[in-house]
Amino acid sequence: MPRIPYPDTGDITPENAALLADLPDLNVFKMMARSGTAFAPFMALVNAYLNDGSLDPELRELVILRVGHSRSAQYEVWHHERVARELGMTEDRIMAAGAPLPSPLLTDIENAALAFADDVVENTRATDTTFNAVHAHLGDNKTTELLVVIGVYQMVCSFLETMDIEIESGPVPEGRLEKIASGVSNAS
Repeated sequence: MPRIPYPDTGDITPENAALLADLPDLNVFKMMARSGTAFAPFMALVNAYLNDGSLDPELRELVILRVGHSRSAQYEVWHHERVARELGMTEDRIMAAGAPLPSPLLTDIENAALAFADDVVENTRATDTTFNAVHAHLGDNKTTELLVVIGVYQMVCSFLETMDIEIESGPVPEGRLEKIASGVSNAS
């Protein structure tokens, strides 16, 4: 049970209630709707890299899963394992995101990105070794986007765990990424 109840529409601003109504029915979004004026920009940021980002979607999901595993955020891992499956990733590759590195199931860039994520999560400032390894594969812009994704999911995992957000009890519809894009577009 969450530490604070999920809001009713009367508990949040009309703008946040309208945005929430257009998003997938997920507990994380319900609770995040309590964040006032931060909710819409947060959802726009999430949409930017989930739907319009330059990173390979499988690489992005592996990194999100890695951060979720490292922060022991079961909600995050559960949902992004589903997203990875929707992308067509195999169970072995999905499970490799939480396993020791390097993994023979992952490409060189995927292993480098997960090692970089580990380094950032553990040390805040990545070492030259992990930074240079990922940067050699991704270049300036994609390395920057990767670091943003890692940072956002560290925050999301802290939010999920601190607020005791529960995994939804009912079925979660497919196509959540598209619904996020649609919801954010409608709020603009």
